[in-house]
Amino acid sequence: MFQPYTYGVWIVKPGREKDFVAGWRELAEWTTANSPGAGIGRLFQDENQPHRFISLGAWDDKDAIAAWRSQLGYQERVGKLRETLETFTPATLELRAEVAATSLGSQRSAWVDHVEMPHGRT
Repeated sequence: MFQPYTYGVWIVKPGREKDFVAGWRELAEWTTANSPGAGIGRLFQDENQPHRFISLGAWDDKDAIAAWRSQLGYQERVGKLRETLETFTPATLELRAEVAATSLGSQRSAWVDHVEMPHGRT
């Protein structure tokens, strides 16, 4: 089974960036306290398009994501965030590959591919 992630593209109304970041942090903190299976949530701001934010959150499984999105607390917080937004596009992703650098002295990277093999082996 692949590692699931939540992903969001948030286009914030001009001048509302600080309000959005504060609201997103509130959503993320509420999520970690109320949603079993939630991992680290990250929010990125696009340097070239400062009104564009990307969120990424790791999860134990897709059932945890579905349970989180069905909670009233999630819906209320996202609803409040929408006041600061022009658009919001959520998605669920599955990790297929990741690359991690080894020590700085090394000239090679450690590769970890998450490719499903026959009979469920990865």
